[in-house]
Amino acid sequence: MTARDGFSTIQEPALTPALVERVLTKLGLRQRPELDLTGLNALYAAFCANVPFDNVQKRIWFAGPQTNPLPGGNPNEFFNSWLQHGTGGTCWPLNGGMYALAHALGFDARRIVGSVIVEGYPQGANHGSVLVNLDGISYLVDAWMAAFKVLPLISGSPSSTGHGIHDIRAVPTESGFEIISYPGFNREQPLPFRPEPEYDSVDHAFFLARADRTKTVGFFNDAIFICRHFSEAILTMGRKSKFRIAADGTLMRTEPTEAERKTSLIEEFGLSEEIVEKLPPNVPGGIAPPGL
Repeated sequence: MTARDGFSTIQEPALTPALVERVLTKLGLRQRPELDLTGLNALYAAFCANVPFDNVQKRIWFAGPQTNPLPGGNPNEFFNSWLQHGTGGTCWPLNGGMYALAHALGFDARRIVGSVIVEGYPQGANHGSVLVNLDGISYLVDAWMAAFKVLPLISGSPSSTGHGIHDIRAVPTESGFEIISYPGFNREQPLPFRPEPEYDSVDHAFFLARADRTKTVGFFNDAIFICRHFSEAILTMGRKSKFRIAADGTLMRTEPTEAERKTSLIEEFGLSEEIVEKLPPNVPGGIAPPGL
């Protein structure tokens, strides 16, 4: 593993044992998962159901003096914020946390990087993800995709996590795989993710460096975005709209008032009242994911 993008080598952070136990308790895991496929699926499903993809802490950071590093880079900080306020993060802190927890529990996890292919977003190492090796097979454990079931990546073989609104699938390519998933506010336009072999694996410093680049470019700097996956639904809140995908794939879009938005963030998305009150207004005319 190397520290790239000009960052010096940074000590690999480790979750404290006490924090791991607190996280497992809030995830609803009464005992440590076994280090097998059943245990990995249990850990991943619990993470998907409880930790949102969001830019809440990042929006608050942008509204402040911006003298400290972007929030969530250290997984201890990431999980303490989640325990206190229910916040998750964008892909770099979110999957950094996923890696750190899996690693702390004894899984053979590694960080990888690739590109999510989306119009208007720079390509090339723009998404951090996680693989876990079990019995010679690499399983995708991506907290942003929140598939509730890990995805086996076997060279030359297509695979899928199953059917339903959380399904993701792997399509073999010449260089490896293209992972197909759908956003929580659009069932028509897929978001392909292409892991880049030269970034398998990377270290903590590389994740931090790539996250740091998003301060000047990205969809998640100017307006609120949060997505929470439940077993039977997906909820997303964007700049103006709220989206709900039901178990049958039906998409409902509403435009809540400011009061309704705050209530939903607390009661449905699980954020603390304190953190919701700290959220700054959306930047007028700022960048947001297409369709929001």
